[in-house]
Amino acid sequence: MKRNSDEKAMAYACRLLSLRLRSEAELKERLALKGFARVVVENVVSVLKNKKIVDDLRFAKAWVESRMRTNPKGSILLKRELKKKGIEDSLIAEAMPDKKDGEDKVAATIARRKFETLKNMPRAKARKKLFDFLARRGFDFGIIEETLNELFSNTD
Repeated sequence: MKRNSDEKAMAYACRLLSLRLRSEAELKERLALKGFARVVVENVVSVLKNKKIVDDLRFAKAWVESRMRTNPKGSILLKRELKKKGIEDSLIAEAMPDKKDGEDKVAATIARRKFETLKNMPRAKARKKLFDFLARRGFDFGIIEETLNELFSNTD
């Protein structure tokens, strides 16, 4: 019976991984939710880790790259998302791009796009809305201020 359960769990894990990369914690959670015993879950995940099919660092790097390409976010929000996915702090730090390695450019790009919708608004209100928008997207205060100063100095 144990063998059959291991095979079913492995097949289910492979099916999940064929859809998208998953963190070790996500995979364990999904297998447990499917009703597989803890020992079976640990065995399957261990085999997949040994074969380098499940790799939290690779997952974290792919997650960051995907988010920056499809729905750009700041490092604060990206770190929070990865933490929620069960990624360790050391791996998160390794997966994150350098602070100034494009995060300021991303913030400027999405701020300019958003600014177009706020052009007819009073300057102070538009600045506040842009600040809040960038903060919700996970950019830190320094990058937000730098972006807004540059954007509003160019519109005078």
